[in-house]
Amino acid sequence: MKKHFKYIVLSVLVIGASSCKKYLDVNTNPNSLTAATPNLVLPQAIVGAATIASNTNINFADFSGARANAGGFGGFGVTVTYDFGNLAYQGVWLDSYDNANDFQYVIDNTSADATLIFSTSIGRIMKSLTFERLVNQFNDVPYSEALKGAGNFTPKYDKGEDVYKGCIADLDKAIKDIQTGISAATTIAITKAGDPLFGGDMNRWLKFANTVRLRMLIKMAGVPALQAYTTTAFAATVNSIGFLVDDALVNPGYEKVNKPSPIYNSIGFGTDGSNTTTSRIPTRWIYSFYSGSKLTDPGRGEVIYRGFPSSIINQLGDESAGVAPASADGSAWITGDKNGTYLGVVKGPTQGTVLILAAESNFLQAEAYARGYLTGVASTAFNEGIKQSFKYLYKTVDNTVDPTKDVDADVATYLSDNSGSYLVNFALAATPDQKIEAIITQKYIALNMINNDEAFSEFRRTTYPKIVNGSSDPIQTFASKQSASTHIDKLPTRVLYPAQEFSLNKANVPTGINKFGSLIFWDLN
Repeated sequence: MKKHFKYIVLSVLVIGASSCKKYLDVNTNPNSLTAATPNLVLPQAIVGAATIASNTNINFADFSGARANAGGFGGFGVTVTYDFGNLAYQGVWLDSYDNANDFQYVIDNTSADATLIFSTSIGRIMKSLTFERLVNQFNDVPYSEALKGAGNFTPKYDKGEDVYKGCIADLDKAIKDIQTGISAATTIAITKAGDPLFGGDMNRWLKFANTVRLRMLIKMAGVPALQAYTTTAFAATVNSIGFLVDDALVNPGYEKVNKPSPIYNSIGFGTDGSNTTTSRIPTRWIYSFYSGSKLTDPGRGEVIYRGFPSSIINQLGDESAGVAPASADGSAWITGDKNGTYLGVVKGPTQGTVLILAAESNFLQAEAYARGYLTGVASTAFNEGIKQSFKYLYKTVDNTVDPTKDVDADVATYLSDNSGSYLVNFALAATPDQKIEAIITQKYIALNMINNDEAFSEFRRTTYPKIVNGSSDPIQTFASKQSASTHIDKLPTRVLYPAQEFSLNKANVPTGINKFGSLIFWDLN
């Protein structure tokens, strides 16, 4: 939303700059600011958050090992060397702060009215989700002094862990306030039209907030200096709320011609029916989790990949003459033609946009139980995570499981086909490390081309799925063949602050950041 409450540190030089197309933007004239009410801002901000999530997923597909360069093209440059500069990935920064300002606007204009407590709480939850993403990629970011409009043009940078703590405090308040609002007869309900994520169902918002909170706490808990904080925070978890049991999908009413789903428009087909992804194909690494090289998974493989089990694949950075070009019929991640709807990652132009999968929710719970952070049965949550992954990929564009697919039967086949692997059969995981490896590996598989940024963050945090550092074997590592990284795994460790920050907030932006050595606070590797 291009409004005067944009992240002010970017100043008037970049007001209006955003790669995120917001389909519910209330400003129809970009040259004339108009008044906006929170009930108009909130739904478009949620849609904006979904678009940013989709864009970030695609932006990090090369880092995460999900995607490689196709043949027939040259000059991939920093895509395959990782030697990017301060202009790369700045869209994540610009769009996220733009989006956070929208949520702050909602908070500022509703928090004084107890009847609008649901709107305020949703603003807090979504703002926390936005800052979680920023920290996961940039570490220290402006937070406590940001989003204040003309009150502060040069906000200080807060430590990543302090931003996380602030977000968790907001999530705790949102959870408490929603519970209060549900009990109060005077609370103004959120309409279905005003909530493109959960249709005004505040119980689902509670589960969503609890899941985001769990995800942040798990990342923090591995840091020794933060364990006293996380122990207290885990103990304060409101277990009666529960966590996400279905996929958190944003859908404002996407349509093929005027406002297609972002993921469809990115790796499916354009509104004119053109193939939008002609220079990218899956990596040999990621394909090995489906093809039998590592694990056997034809159920999910055939709905994700065009031509499975003979899809066109490559190793990132291999630009030799023998690399095959991408399919001319459509991207590798769409299994039909431009006139149909499909299963898998790309389902059709009207599909919802994923914020958090139910599969991820279950794998988060499995890790919390396995590490003793919360009380529960890790194997049960683990198995449900696998099932939920199959279930999402087997859904059609209308978010119902295709009647020709049997989720339970195919999950059983998956377990049987990989009967000797503890990465699939949790009971075979004999040590605590093997249990965590199994959980993170299955989460990584479930997030493939859906939330690649989170898949990469979890690899950075845990080093799972396992790779062989320094190997050139495309099945043993997903590091680029042309990597310039000096890190032991030959991968980037983070992205860089955008160039604008060094011009507009020079006194505060951290210096000496190295994309191959500077770590996010939760990365101890």
